[in-house]
Amino acid sequence: MYLRRALRRTIPPLFLWANNLHRRLLGVLFAAMGPNAAYSVSGFLARILYRLTTPLRVRSERQCRLALGNEVSDERIAHVAEHSFVHRIWNLTDLILADRLLHAGTYPKYCVGLPEPHLSRALDIRRRGQAAIFLSAYYGPFDLLPVFLGFQGVQAGVVYRVHANQEFDEYRRRIRARSGCEMIPVERALRRLPEILESGGTVAIIADHHAERRGIPVTFLGIPTMALRTVGILACRYGAEVAVAGIRRTPRAFRFEVDVQDTIKPPDWAKEEDPVRYITERYLRALERIVLRDPTQYVWGQPRWGEELARRLTEAGEPNMIND
Repeated sequence: MYLRRALRRTIPPLFLWANNLHRRLLGVLFAAMGPNAAYSVSGFLARILYRLTTPLRVRSERQCRLALGNEVSDERIAHVAEHSFVHRIWNLTDLILADRLLHAGTYPKYCVGLPEPHLSRALDIRRRGQAAIFLSAYYGPFDLLPVFLGFQGVQAGVVYRVHANQEFDEYRRRIRARSGCEMIPVERALRRLPEILESGGTVAIIADHHAERRGIPVTFLGIPTMALRTVGILACRYGAEVAVAGIRRTPRAFRFEVDVQDTIKPPDWAKEEDPVRYITERYLRALERIVLRDPTQYVWGQPRWGEELARRLTEAGEPNMIND
């Protein structure tokens, strides 16, 4: 009994220590190898891990097939789902390389940031003190989006989920805040976001969550889901302009581009009977276009349409069981 209790107390700290040591060693290794080799090695390891993790592979493929059945051939579904996991693992590679390479003087070398006229408009909004909301998804190297926004002069309050590994969380937060963005834990978002918008600032939110409670019933990629009301409520309350964009990896290693798909302005919803729903539906359609441009960069392993559907698909179901 004593031994079991001692192991329960000891194993988690040992696991975290090993995890952090592994990340530090990767940092040294990737610095010596350079971006091309770093992505090749981490991608190779990611594919091995993905193929060994059957529940993740099944869930990824079935969610992908359910959402993209009319857009992607059945033969390509497995390829899209596997490469999605590779891109997810590459997020760590991005952070490790960014820690060494990405600074105020170097960011134009690595990212085609906000394109015109969106950049000029975003900077003008900041100068005028108008509230703005920047929306994205769990797509591509989303961890790096605050870095590029800030270096282009669009400092924002960025909502994020705190990682269970405190050392890694501090490491990731430091890199993401490098360009002047304020990182806001999701637990503080309900208090902090209104403060920023009230003062005419900009906030950035990952907006493709499934809101199990008190959400708006909508569809995402054709599948029923519940969407957060938060964005629509904040936009209406503070007259905030809403921009929808994603950051995408290009074929060149450690090279990125920002894809702005829509800008929703207060006059657009002024005469709508339900402005919150209008804003929500419109930004979801923009996020869909981002995903469909390159679905391999979307995180298909997350329970995007809720834990219950993900569980049913993983355990026994076929994609058409959503209609059951």
